[in-house]
Amino acid sequence: MGPLVRPTSLPDGSVEASIDPARFHDVFCADLPDADAAFMAISQRSVSATAFDDPATAAAWRAKPSWAVFGTADRPVAPDLHRFQYERADSTVTEVEGASHFLMLSQPDIVAGVIREAVMASAVNRAA
Repeated sequence: MGPLVRPTSLPDGSVEASIDPARFHDVFCADLPDADAAFMAISQRSVSATAFDDPATAAAWRAKPSWAVFGTADRPVAPDLHRFQYERADSTVTEVEGASHFLMLSQPDIVAGVIREAVMASAVNRAA
């Protein structure tokens, strides 16, 4: 099987990257139906390679509460990396056993629940 990321050089010298459609389902959304994954694979939008190199100017999690939800079967971002980042940010974390990188599609009720929890907690903090 070929490389996961397919770089494309642009006329201005910049580079965009996309995921090989043949590997998209297995790597990004193994817990979604084949037809959904196939559509996502062919409709993905390339990302500028500089997105992986540009430093952030500020980290909101240093001053604001944060919530996180991730799948234990996330292949693009290892679960241990999720755990490290969210622990560092003191996030309220929900791990979804067996969920992929696209758990917002495979587990929408869980993700919506985390969003509701964050909204409610933020509203309570503002009122206090």
